[in-house]
Amino acid sequence: MLDYVNASVISSMEGVIGIKTYFVKDKRPFISFNRHFKEIFQSKYPEEYNFEPGIHAIRAFDSIIVITNALNSIRGNNRSPSMLLKSILLSNFTSLSGRIHFQSRQLWQSPLFSIVNVIGKSYKELGFWSSKFGFTENNKSINDDGSDDNMEALEDLVTWTGNLKHTPKGRVMLTNTEAMRIGVPSKTAFEKFVKVEAISNSTEKRYSGFCIDVFEEVLKIVQKKYPIRVDYFPYDGTYEGLIDEVFYKTFDAAIGDITILANRSKYVEFTQPFIESRLTMIVTAKPEAQKAWMFLRPFTKEMWVFTSAILFYTVFIVWLLERQSNPEFEGPWRNQLATALWFTYSSLFFTQRERVHSNYTRVVVLVWLFVVLALNSSYTANLSSMLTVSRLESSVTNVEWLRRNNAKVGCDADSFIGDYLVNNLKFKMDNLKKIHSEYDYPSELQTSNITAAFLELPYEKAFLLENCNGYIATELPDRFGGFGFVFQKDSPIAASVSEAILTLSENEKLKQLEAQWFTPSKECLASQTTITNDNLNWQSFWGLYAFSGITSTICCLLFFIHRFYQRRHQVKEGYSTTNHEDLSIELVKLVDDQLDGHSNMATNNQLLEPVVISDVSSYRNPHLS
Repeated sequence: MLDYVNASVISSMEGVIGIKTYFVKDKRPFISFNRHFKEIFQSKYPEEYNFEPGIHAIRAFDSIIVITNALNSIRGNNRSPSMLLKSILLSNFTSLSGRIHFQSRQLWQSPLFSIVNVIGKSYKELGFWSSKFGFTENNKSINDDGSDDNMEALEDLVTWTGNLKHTPKGRVMLTNTEAMRIGVPSKTAFEKFVKVEAISNSTEKRYSGFCIDVFEEVLKIVQKKYPIRVDYFPYDGTYEGLIDEVFYKTFDAAIGDITILANRSKYVEFTQPFIESRLTMIVTAKPEAQKAWMFLRPFTKEMWVFTSAILFYTVFIVWLLERQSNPEFEGPWRNQLATALWFTYSSLFFTQRERVHSNYTRVVVLVWLFVVLALNSSYTANLSSMLTVSRLESSVTNVEWLRRNNAKVGCDADSFIGDYLVNNLKFKMDNLKKIHSEYDYPSELQTSNITAAFLELPYEKAFLLENCNGYIATELPDRFGGFGFVFQKDSPIAASVSEAILTLSENEKLKQLEAQWFTPSKECLASQTTITNDNLNWQSFWGLYAFSGITSTICCLLFFIHRFYQRRHQVKEGYSTTNHEDLSIELVKLVDDQLDGHSNMATNNQLLEPVVISDVSSYRNPHLS
């Protein structure tokens, strides 16, 4: 159909690859037909611009020749439709479109197509293809043996859009003679991201900032695939208006600190984000007040509970192991418990003076003293840090406190954050104050015109670079899509830019740019304070607790096993035979004696006197009598 398309339309199809039905044009029959066709067609349709016969005219002429020959071959008056069809199917000659010969009521010769490439207002033939012979660069190489060359052999002959010689990855937006129109926000609150300045004695602008540097690095990678050029155009409006300009094709793309949001993605194409974005809250800081219960703060509540639990467990084990062999544990159970508690508690300060008699107790106390040493050192160091290092605390507790007290809050005037605070965090519109410059935030916070400022995470970093004293930033759980570049919907350039951003992230070029623009000064690094939880928790000491508890338990079990075998040996000396019931009773009696203290204290870990039990029924617990 290219023969019938207007030349202006063909010029807009540059780089397109298509097919045409091939027929021979350099033989005498076609030359004669072509001359007569032009004369007749031009006389009847002088307003047309193309008088060359196409494949449809050629096939129409061949059809007339076939029918004429078929009618002439029928003799007499017997010219029925069936006879005419039979005569047509017997045709066998070469005409303008090729050989006319039917087999099974179909043309025997498969059609031959020429592969064409549109260039300018015309096209060139790259090669040929037929269903029987496949691809070939020359129609003369087509023979009965066939040729099945691959289309890749023709790739080097193709001229793509923009006069490219390599295969493009997708639809190319612009040619190398055109420059992409890039919209840049000129009215930004934080100049570290985008800054547009007028050049003296010139109508041109100077563009700088973190986002500009990132795009320039991306452009270097993309230009290896596409010979594109860009022109920057400042846009003095809101971010929503800039995105609309891309949607309405005023700009081919927009770059800057533009946040990726779901409602924006419906109209434009975003690239991969090149920096993270989430909601943060900045408030003024005040010195941390000293509290009466400061001495409890080095440990968390859970830490105190676990420490108390392991302390009382150790007290119980020491009392259980020492009460029958140690004279200091004599007397009523209250005195015994107080002695064990004092012995274990005083070990916290290494002031215990009581002696231990059992080797099992010595092992328990040795492990416990190691735990005490670790706890004492950690507690002392943490408490000293809390009392000597100056700390700041936030003047605002949380977002709910701001809503409940109808506090005034500030946000960027041209950002979506204002709508987000109203629609998602349920702030009242009257309590919102729009801030137009990063330099206005400190004065608004210090004069209490606003209680808190809500910024995206990149802006928070930029703010604290310039205001590192007297402010505390809190990261909120609200996340956004990050900063990305904006392109028209379904733009193929967007995919290449996203790929380039990932390349910069992987080779750490993005990290280098962030360090270049957002590394705080030495003074700020020294003075910055953040809200951190310095309380030590039990998870840092669970290994020590477990070791102490397991050691105490094992020593207790070994002690009872040892005493059990002592009692069993005494029973064997008193009787020649024993039974399982006797041993069970002895074990019960051993535990009962250990808990009640009914043993001879003078023996002091010596073997107990043999106990003779003649009847199981005669044994009773003394407390049950």
